[in-house]
Amino acid sequence: MRQRRNRAGDGTSSGAVPSAALPALRRAAEALNAGRLDEAEHQARSVLAARPHEPTALDVLGCVALNRGRPEEALAHFERVRATRSKDPLLQFNLGEAHRQTGAPGSALRHFRKAAELRPDFAEAHGQAGEMLRALGRFTEAAKAYQSALMLKPELAHCLAGFALLLVREGEFGQAVPFFEAALRATPVTMAPARAPLWANLGSARLRAGETLAGLSALAEAVACAPDQPGFPRLLARELLHLGAVPAGPRFRAVLIALFGRADVDPRLLATAAVAALRQDAAVDGLLARLAADPPRARETVAEADAVVRALLDDALFRALLAAAPIPDLGLELLLTEVRRSLLLAAREGAPPAPDLTLACALARQCFLNEYLYCTDEQEEVALAALCAGFGRAEADAGAADWRRVAIAACYLPLHRTAAARLDLAKSPPALRALVREQVEEPAQERALADSLVPLRPVRDAVSLLVQAQYEENPYPRWSRALLGTPRPLRERVHLALPHLGADEMPAVERPRVLVAGCGTGIQTMRLVQSVADASVLAVDLSRSSLAYGMRKLAEYGIGSVRHLQADILDLANLGERFDLIESFGVLHHMREPLQGLRVLSGLLAPGGLLFLGLYSEIARASVVAGRALVAERALAPTPAGVRAGRRAVMAGAVAQPDLGMLLSPASDFWTLSECRDLIFHVEEHRFTLPGIGAMLEACGLEFLGLEPERPSDRTRFAAEHPDPAAARSPAAWHGFETRHPDTFGGTYRIWARQARQGRTGSR
Repeated sequence: MRQRRNRAGDGTSSGAVPSAALPALRRAAEALNAGRLDEAEHQARSVLAARPHEPTALDVLGCVALNRGRPEEALAHFERVRATRSKDPLLQFNLGEAHRQTGAPGSALRHFRKAAELRPDFAEAHGQAGEMLRALGRFTEAAKAYQSALMLKPELAHCLAGFALLLVREGEFGQAVPFFEAALRATPVTMAPARAPLWANLGSARLRAGETLAGLSALAEAVACAPDQPGFPRLLARELLHLGAVPAGPRFRAVLIALFGRADVDPRLLATAAVAALRQDAAVDGLLARLAADPPRARETVAEADAVVRALLDDALFRALLAAAPIPDLGLELLLTEVRRSLLLAAREGAPPAPDLTLACALARQCFLNEYLYCTDEQEEVALAALCAGFGRAEADAGAADWRRVAIAACYLPLHRTAAARLDLAKSPPALRALVREQVEEPAQERALADSLVPLRPVRDAVSLLVQAQYEENPYPRWSRALLGTPRPLRERVHLALPHLGADEMPAVERPRVLVAGCGTGIQTMRLVQSVADASVLAVDLSRSSLAYGMRKLAEYGIGSVRHLQADILDLANLGERFDLIESFGVLHHMREPLQGLRVLSGLLAPGGLLFLGLYSEIARASVVAGRALVAERALAPTPAGVRAGRRAVMAGAVAQPDLGMLLSPASDFWTLSECRDLIFHVEEHRFTLPGIGAMLEACGLEFLGLEPERPSDRTRFAAEHPDPAAARSPAAWHGFETRHPDTFGGTYRIWARQARQGRTGSR
């Protein structure tokens, strides 16, 4: 949060220094304090050549070494100086800084405190003592040290920020905000890298204080200040998930567009925010509202708003969203359905080709991402058949391919399922290369990977066979990029999830053995690898297609250490391995007997091992129950046509039936074909209450450790309603909380458990 240049004295108080050496010492100190390190070092060494023990020259060399990131070398110089200047507060400060840089906060604290003792008005020494105390977890003392520094120098940015962080730690987010703001005012605008973490902390504090738009604006400023530091874009991306309002103005838009281009950010985190930004245009918002209110009239509505549609299709943010993530907005879905239709009909034999290859390719990528969810009519089916037939003729007539027609066909079918795949795709223009990779090359890689898998044993359970068939047809969820992070030791990961656990309850294992039971397409495995350091991971799933998808994606990120196995959880009892952590998110509730699956997993835990489960909430899935009832009532099959029909039925009934309307939420799994099938067509689904989960855990000899809310604000709210930390380990307390706040878990509980210890029960 700060930039500091360590300083030396000017050489005039160095005792019996020959007058010939004084000019060189003064020049060395002046050069150091001006940041001319080479000159400072040269002058200091010229003095030491004649006087090897000259304290001021040694002090200068120590400061030069500190500023060049060589703290061990600096310590050696400063220790030689201390023999004659132990009561010099500036020397004590520099010794403290050298120890700080070597990662010895306790030693650094002693020197900073000595500097403040020798010179009580030394504000920076008090402030650095506060920094070390905070690092050592001595928060009350740290607050006093910061206050002492700020009484002397109210504009010390790192003290203002450090004190604000103490307030954040206490949950006083609103009180922290003015301190972060003051720290920003005290930090020059030219020091953008130093301002970035201040903006980030200010943004996080504002968000936790309920100031959503101001918080997002601050996080965007952090990204703008330090776009090459990955932590800030990732932090902003996490906060944008499912937000229906974002700051207005071109600056935030520019940051959002840049996020879509980052390989370390999941674009699905940004989709709802991008839609909100697009709808800040009153004309766009009005058009999308009219489309959603009257879907049967979509074609006429789009035609009447031609100028608005054209402007939207040319919008850089819209183009970024279109090619990167499924769009969770009914109005935009209806608009794109009509745009796709118009492109296809214009590309019929004899008609002029589509005018914009880039748009056609972006739309094709969107349709591939949502798995061709948009509805078609009979006229489109005829036109598509004619278009695809033309590819066979082009294959016979080398060089006759019309790449715009290829892109339009890819808006309806993946290219590997059309005759276009037999064209010389190496000659395709750059705009088409992403389509060729996603729709031809990557599916071929997945087929090869699937063929290489050897199952543990054939699946025998009747429900497991049905679930397997579903995910072979529709691997779930499809994902393009993952939000990367910094892996932490398992104990730190658990502490972040369960801060109420005591230090003696944290896992001590350094290289944990981890089982992902039901890994699907690998996104959960990816999150695990990005959060737990030095883990040995086995990822298991029923579906070869899902495993192959995940294997390809992990290889794309250079992750080759994960083992993959095709198997039913019911067959893992004889695996012959034990695990320090088992993650099974969104799996047990699709088994015929979830309790049976839980028993198998509990038996695979190593002593002290942890279990992380994702299980559906009965309270939160009322809308899903309504959707499943609608599908059953209409006897819709879980085919692409059946899923599209089910979605149309949900859209038609949403106004009269609020529970169905909830399925149209941007946070719902309504916006891709595989996710919608999983949502309301799944062959097997169980839902739970927290008291029931507590009883299940107890029946398996497991202890409920707590829940991990997806939003930190929910944890803060729970703690405010339940001041006793023991409540966090009570399913009954969490059940009461969910009853009062039914949107807390987004439909799925995130549960932590372990083998019960003597004297503890699984639920309270």
